Amino acid sequence: MHTYAVRWSCASLLLALLVGIGAGPVLAQGEGTSSDQEKLKQLQQSFRSGMKAAKANSSSQAYTQLERALQLAQETEQSGAANRISGVLPKLAKNWGNTSVENESWNEALTHFEKGIEYAENDAYMYYGKGLALVNMDSTETGLKTLQRAIEVGNETGNTRVTGLASSRIRDEFLARASKALNAQNPTSSQVQTALDALDEMQQYVDPNAQSLFYRARALFEQGQYQQALSTAQEGLSMHQGSRSDAAKYHFIVAESQMNLGNTQTACQTFQQAAYGDYQARAQHYLKNECQN
Repeated sequence: MHTYAVRWSCASLLLALLVGIGAGPVLAQGEGTSSDQEKLKQLQQSFRSGMKAAKANSSSQAYTQLERALQLAQETEQSGAANRISGVLPKLAKNWGNTSVENESWNEALTHFEKGIEYAENDAYMYYGKGLALVNMDSTETGLKTLQRAIEVGNETGNTRVTGLASSRIRDEFLARASKALNAQNPTSSQVQTALDALDEMQQYVDPNAQSLFYRARALFEQGQYQQALSTAQEGLSMHQGSRSDAAKYHFIVAESQMNLGNTQTACQTFQQAAYGDYQARAQHYLKNECQN
């Protein structure tokens, strides 16, 4: 199963982050009660402890100390310090989450991205990371719904990159099911229906793409629904953006459907367009044995 981890250099990013904030929060000066002064000292101590833990990659301690520092900053109305700490926490969560995804440590990834959502609820990437972790932990339904939430937040905030990542991951989940069901040399009616059910369920989350239309066309062809298979393959071909070899699979389904509908002359012309890549031998078989007259 694909992880779609973003291959950041997390160590260098974390180093850059820590260098940028290492001086600590700037605290407003002024008179205050002894209690306030004590809280300011605790704020500074918690921040330093949290950043020290972050440098040591002790995430649990870092979260605890920085969350305490944030609480103290808010209690003492240190808005500058609070804003700075609020900026640090989601960056740490995202970096550690990405590292966990790269290492396929899904429980840890889930922890970090849940923290990230807590700190930055309008960051679509946090939902994407959480959804990715859940799907890979076999909490598929919850993971897909979380990826769908990533798409919603991405649309709300204009984050098209994350919207695309989450949409692709959702599609891949269902395309894998459809592909597996149709991989048999002669798929049974039950296998064909399994593929169609997966493609139907996919559309509850995301719109179909060219690849999903290819699998739907294959399934419809196996059911003997040649006209629907033909039109579906043509629709997929209109969305396809790959090479001529990649496009051959759509042309092949169209041609086979045309042949079964009795449009032999048109089918033979279409098989010419299907005679590339993996479909070259199969298309040439038709051209040699069915299109010579």
